[in-house]
Amino acid sequence: MLFHANDPLGPAFKDAIEAVLAATLEARRAEVVACEAALGPVVDTLTPLALAGKHVRAAFVWWGYVAVAGEPGDPAPLLRLAASLDLVHAGLLAHDDLIDHADTRRGRPSTHRAVAALSATPNDALGLAGAVIGGAWLLQWGQQAADECGLALSPSARAAFNALRTRVLTGQMVDAWAAADLPLTGSGATRLCLKDVVAEIGDLKTGSYTVVGPMCLGALVAAATPAQVAALTAFGRPLGRAFQARDDVLGVFGDQAVTGKPAGDDLREGKATLLVDAALKLATPQDAATLRAVLGNPAATAADVARARQIIIDCGALDATEATIAAHMTQALEAIADADLTAKGRAGLIALAHACTERTH
Repeated sequence: MLFHANDPLGPAFKDAIEAVLAATLEARRAEVVACEAALGPVVDTLTPLALAGKHVRAAFVWWGYVAVAGEPGDPAPLLRLAASLDLVHAGLLAHDDLIDHADTRRGRPSTHRAVAALSATPNDALGLAGAVIGGAWLLQWGQQAADECGLALSPSARAAFNALRTRVLTGQMVDAWAAADLPLTGSGATRLCLKDVVAEIGDLKTGSYTVVGPMCLGALVAAATPAQVAALTAFGRPLGRAFQARDDVLGVFGDQAVTGKPAGDDLREGKATLLVDAALKLATPQDAATLRAVLGNPAATAADVARARQIIIDCGALDATEATIAAHMTQALEAIADADLTAKGRAGLIALAHACTERTH
């Protein structure tokens, strides 16, 4: 037994993935330093970004495989494939923090801040370059890790790997487009309502990229049947929405000491979320106007954010969002209950679903 199904994100899995990531990053660092030794410290700023995550996407690759074929005899190739998604994710985080002007990530300086600090005098232009190029390195290294994992990826598995990256990048752009208050339709003639925007962003950035894509990648590597892929997709879509809704709650109410990011930043950034959509609908007109004054306002004070949080609680939006998370979870668990999957794989995916939606960071 390699990993326990009742603890799919536990220390054993975390240690195994981080060992793969550390070895991969060491090899890639050596390649960069061979080109220019001075850039070693830039690569070093990227290492904690990849190692310090929850490894959720890697876990969905692993348990998607186990759900179809059971545990692999040699776990190393599958672990390398799973870890490749952590490299991709770290690259996206470097870019995301730059887009959001975020100073911290996981309790450390964000990539652009860390690279800027490498100069004798903090250099924002250097930091920008470090985040853009460092993120591109990580995305490239993720692709390389998948290509070199040691598994023969079928055309359908490669298509899944490509699709999850395309969809998350599209979701990032939709997020930015919505924050700029631009219409989101094919023709540009009609503006989507906030709820529709939230659903689109959630499905692209979380449902497809965090849950469905990685899980189906693992399943397809294990030669899943179309029926198995359909069942996993039916499980993953509502779970992805629940995962995103939990992120939305933590982005407003999370403990900074646990999440590593200041709570309330999602409000200052004006992020389109299920929580905000519910609050704007349920709050009184006066409270909704107060909340709108905070949304997208980087100068909002701690008192402004605290008032916005209280409005979200008082109007019932937080409770409504928690109820939505629970409803999505029920839908997900019903979809997987009778699916043609291994017992251990099903148990691991169910435990992973709970870990994703009941988390504090």
